[in-house]
Amino acid sequence: MNALARAVFFGKREELRERSLVDQYQRGTELNIILNAITVWNTAYLTEAAKYLEQQGHLDEELLNHISPLNWKHINFLGEYSFSKSKPASLDSLRPLNIL
Repeated sequence: MNALARAVFFGKREELRERSLVDQYQRGTELNIILNAITVWNTAYLTEAAKYLEQQGHLDEELLNHISPLNWKHINFLGEYSFSKSKPASLDSLRPLNIL
């Protein structure tokens, strides 16, 4: 969790530049929200990937103990993001899995 937090935290600069305690608390809260969103998103996809592998007969359940939803190699930290007020995605509308 700490490595992911460092990766997310201000583009890896790991600095709080806010002077007031309230602003620092707000930044820390924002970081926690982002970390939780990444973890939930990854958990949803890992669940679907495990279901897919189980259906294909390729799931080694022993390996599930070694999988963490804290991976972030697939996340673009430096891109542009747009957020709309459209209906949130459900698990039924996930993008296709990239099964290797």
